[in-house]
Amino acid sequence: MSGNSTKQVMGHRETGLPRSMGLACAIATVVAGTLGAGLFVTLGTASTTTGPSVILGVAVTGIIALCIATYYSWMGTIFSAAGGAYTYLSRTFNSRFLGFVVTWTKWLGYIATDAVLAIGFGSYLNVFYPTVDPAVSGFVLLTVLFIVNLGGVKGYSVSQNAMFGLLVAAILVLVIPGVFSIDTANYQPFFTGGAGGFVGSLVPLFYAFIGIEVAAQMGAEIKNPGRNLPLAMLGGTFVLVVLFMLTAVVIYGVVGDYTILANSDRPLVTAAQTFMGDTAVIVVAIGGLLATATSVHAVMAAAIKIPYSWSWDEIFPRWFSTVNRRFGTPHWSLLTLYICACALMFWSGGLDQALSIATFSYLVAYLGVAVAAGYIYAKKPGFAARAAFSPGPWFYLPIIIAGLGSVALLSQAANWGALFTGRFHELTTLAIYLPWLAIGLVVFTIYSRLGKRRGTDVNAILDTLPGVEGETISSLTGRK
Repeated sequence: MSGNSTKQVMGHRETGLPRSMGLACAIATVVAGTLGAGLFVTLGTASTTTGPSVILGVAVTGIIALCIATYYSWMGTIFSAAGGAYTYLSRTFNSRFLGFVVTWTKWLGYIATDAVLAIGFGSYLNVFYPTVDPAVSGFVLLTVLFIVNLGGVKGYSVSQNAMFGLLVAAILVLVIPGVFSIDTANYQPFFTGGAGGFVGSLVPLFYAFIGIEVAAQMGAEIKNPGRNLPLAMLGGTFVLVVLFMLTAVVIYGVVGDYTILANSDRPLVTAAQTFMGDTAVIVVAIGGLLATATSVHAVMAAAIKIPYSWSWDEIFPRWFSTVNRRFGTPHWSLLTLYICACALMFWSGGLDQALSIATFSYLVAYLGVAVAAGYIYAKKPGFAARAAFSPGPWFYLPIIIAGLGSVALLSQAANWGALFTGRFHELTTLAIYLPWLAIGLVVFTIYSRLGKRRGTDVNAILDTLPGVEGETISSLTGRK
């Protein structure tokens, strides 16, 4: 299929995305887009079941995260397009259905994550303005970042890079002096909840790394993706693991009772207060504001690419892939995310339940992409030859580690034990996941049938790359 044919398939609207994101912003997207959830919240709350052994938990989940970043970045150089897991799965297996099923719930997870992080921003703002409702502060943040994202990738890049630099400085204010204030006695007992408690902490700790693949969602907008996407995902994930490990070592080494951190809404502020006084608390609180803001910013920019890709493939309303001619932004997709995140943020009764499936949905996507990467490497040499780097046989190792890790964490997140023992009231994750998936199947069926009535050429669509005008997979791989 030629470039002209591509425009014929998608020619009813402006759909292409501009490649205007550089390496620095791609790295900032991976790192800063993850720190808000992990560094400033999860490192403290995860200790509820396991105590200071959170430090080891970070190492375990960090290894899994690095393995995921390895094969995700490899896939990203083959399919340098928008949509991340949706595009990787649909193009690998020539199936819109498979890609949609894996990412339908992930979209909800992204929306829930933005809502939670926006409230987290409000929580850190309470350090300076205790009477301001965190939900109101979060709403203001979402509104401001909605406007910034509406302006396109260039505005996003400038603001994200600036906040990222300030964020790293704020973290170092805590970590560097904290290393010299550690009391190793505070690490005892290391495992407070036994093996079960430690395993239980891995799911929330892994949630700390959920931003590692956000850059993959923006593959159609990254300059020189064959070089910059692997550098951003692998380099950014490595930086995250180091920062998480150092911070965990410090906060559990300076606080005598880990339960103080477990019960704190702002664990890094709590840790800083024990050995650095009010000045450091202010700096770290500013870091918390920046971390949550950059995470909301990155997740917002990434999340809108999922429905954009569905719409590009004509299994979702067409206006989701309409791109603003002035700014190059899928503005209707962005507006929908903004409205849903704001509504979910104020619907506090459903926020925890929605967030409970966020990690579950990410793990489903990570597992699916692991299978796709292994399949391409073993069975599709034409696709594999298009990758920017050839990993060699060792490539199966990160796929296996990440795959097994995802399965284990999925089992923990889904709480299958409650299903088999009749404790159905504990199945909160599946109670949301399955009905939401059923809704998605209805949506997919409706738009698939509408397309069939219009005579949509599904094979022609799957030969395109979401967000990339004028390129086809067959022309790039030699596939007939």
